[in-house]
Amino acid sequence: MIVAVRTVDREMFISARLLTEAQVVEELGVTRPTLYRWRRFGMPYVPLGTRAVRYNLSEVMQWLEERKTASGAS
Repeated sequence: MIVAVRTVDREMFISARLLTEAQVVEELGVTRPTLYRWRRFGMPYVPLGTRAVRYNLSEVMQWLEERKTASGAS
């Protein structure tokens, strides 16, 4: 049973598509300072150790869409 749970967790981790800061900057077409500012405003990220972070692209896109909707932009 534990093996099945580990397999599911591994598949979920792989399908999450975690990106580096450089990849998110390129994917979204923004600067690193913008990315850091968005993090201060609550953009989701995954801390890895004390300095490195990764971003789940689908969570970031959802967060951006929610902010766009909340601001009334169409």
